[in-house]
Amino acid sequence: MSADHKQITAALAAFHQTVGTIEKSARAQYGNFADLSTVLSAITPALSQHGLALVQTFDIQEGEDILISRIYHTSGETIQSFCRLIRVEASGGRQNPLHLWGGSVTYQRRYAALALVGLAAGMEDDDGDIADPPTRKVKAKKAPPRDPEPKVTPAKVEGWDSREHAEQALDLCTNPEQLAAWAGKTKASGFQGLDRDELLEAFNERRAMVEHARAEQEDAAG
Repeated sequence: MSADHKQITAALAAFHQTVGTIEKSARAQYGNFADLSTVLSAITPALSQHGLALVQTFDIQEGEDILISRIYHTSGETIQSFCRLIRVEASGGRQNPLHLWGGSVTYQRRYAALALVGLAAGMEDDDGDIADPPTRKVKAKKAPPRDPEPKVTPAKVEGWDSREHAEQALDLCTNPEQLAAWAGKTKASGFQGLDRDELLEAFNERRAMVEHARAEQEDAAG
């Protein structure tokens, strides 16, 4: 263990023993999740109890907006992380850019805070729009014979010709319908291994950002 982080590491270990459960109390289109206020309400008292404080600020590095997350300890020791802020582009010029930026910041602050303290809440490991869900074996009941129905051949979905094109298309998705279409085309592409995992992660991030942007817009309209 580094001597520069001995006390803050001990304090974080004690924090993990006392922090409560982070409830997924907020609702979005795809289910419940823990929003930023819920996360901060759960971790801040336990952090303070052990002489710790979480501070999140912004900076610009090489022309990119950066979110800086730091945990300070009363000993003067710190642990920090830096991540590039991803912005959601407005669709058709109808959305307030400040609301979009605020939703993106709120979402990414939540992820950065949880990562820094080593916790998780409301984060899905997979997504049903891309990965095939596990199947359950159900005993089928016998049905009376029916007249044969005409066979319908579903339309074939063409996949992306490259991962780069898939990533570019994902960056243009601004609503659930576009995300669903992107997911279907990506699944048809048959990406495997690291390509599939990283595209899935990018999809989950983009979907959450779109949901937060829509929630911000609804709050403003209300």
